[in-house]
Amino acid sequence: MAFFTHHFCRGLSSSAVRSAVIKHVTIIGGGQMGAGIAQVAAATGHSVTLVDTCEDILKKAVKGIEGSLKRVVKKKYADKPEAGEEFIQKVLQNVSTSTDAGSAAQGSDLVLEAIVENLKIKQDLFGHLDKLAPSLEKHQFPAR
Repeated sequence: MAFFTHHFCRGLSSSAVRSAVIKHVTIIGGGQMGAGIAQVAAATGHSVTLVDTCEDILKKAVKGIEGSLKRVVKKKYADKPEAGEEFIQKVLQNVSTSTDAGSAAQGSDLVLEAIVENLKIKQDLFGHLDKLAPSLEKHQFPAR
C-alpha cells in the first residue's frame, strides 16, 4: 500500500508542477539558508524577493550571495572573466529585498520560509500570510 500511495502522490505533485509557472519567488528569512535558496532561484532566472525583519540582515544576505557567486564564477568562468561578471550582475538583478512579508508575498507565485525554528514565530508568520492569501475556491485548477 505504501508503494502505491508514494507513486500516486508523486504523480499528483509532478502533474501539478508541470502545469504551474513560477516566475516570482518570495523567500522569508535572510539567513544562510534563505540567502542560498534566493541565490539558486535567481540564478535560474526567477525574480526573487528576500524578506527579513531588518535591512542589516538583508544587506548581509545580499553581500553573502555576491560572495558566493564570485566563488562560482572563479570555477565556472575561469577563462571568461567578462562572462562571469555578467553572470553575477544578472543574478543580482533578479534579487530584491523587503522587510514586509505580506506585501512581498502578495505578488508571488511561490512563497518559501527559511526562518528560525520556533513554532510560535512560524505560526504567527503563516497566520499573517493566510489572511492575505486568496481563497483556494477562487483558483482554477487544471483537470487531471
